[in-house]
Amino acid sequence: MLQVEPHRDEKSSASPWFSPGLVGDNEVVLRTIFDPHHLDGGVLAPAAISLSDLRVRGWSVDRKRFTSLWKMKLSHRGWMTKKQGLNRCLVLPIEVGAVRAFKDQQNQIFSVTDMALCANPAHAAILLSTKGGDGAARKARSTLMKCLPKHVEVSEAFAVKDRWGWSRGVLLELITVLRTIFGIS
Repeated sequence: MLQVEPHRDEKSSASPWFSPGLVGDNEVVLRTIFDPHHLDGGVLAPAAISLSDLRVRGWSVDRKRFTSLWKMKLSHRGWMTKKQGLNRCLVLPIEVGAVRAFKDQQNQIFSVTDMALCANPAHAAILLSTKGGDGAARKARSTLMKCLPKHVEVSEAFAVKDRWGWSRGVLLELITVLRTIFGIS
C-alpha cells in the first residue's frame, strides 16, 4: 500500500480550503489525553505519544484560539461514550514556540502544522520535521515529553475571553472558502 508523505511544511496549510491561518509560535495548542489510558501514576506515559503519529499522521492537537470550552467538552463527551474504561478527558496546554524550539544539530525537530478540517478549523498536528524511523521518533518523543506541561481539566485551559474561539475559526474558514471559490487573494 502506497503511503502518502505527511504535510510537514509550517509555511503552508495541509488543507488550504479550511485553514483559518498558519500556526504561530505564540499559539497554544491543546492535546486531549485519556485517564487512565494515557496516564501512569498520574503522569503522562510515553505510550500516550504514538511513534507513528510523530512520524506519519501527526500528533493531533487543537489550536486554542480556534476552539472553545464547549467544543472541547462536546468532543470529550463523544470520547467518553466511545472508549470503554475511560474515567475522564484532560488536556495538555502546549506552547507551540517551545515545541518548535527543540533542535538537533541546528535542525528543528518538530513541525506544528495547520491541518484544519471542515468541521474543525482548530485541528493541527505535531510531527517530526523530517522523515525518520522509529529510533528518531523515540528520541524525539523523549525530547517532547520533557517540555510538556502538566495535564489539566479542560475548563482550566480556557479563560472567559476564549469563548469565541470556535466561532472565530469557523468564520475565518468560511472567508477562506469564499476567497478560494471567487479567486480573491
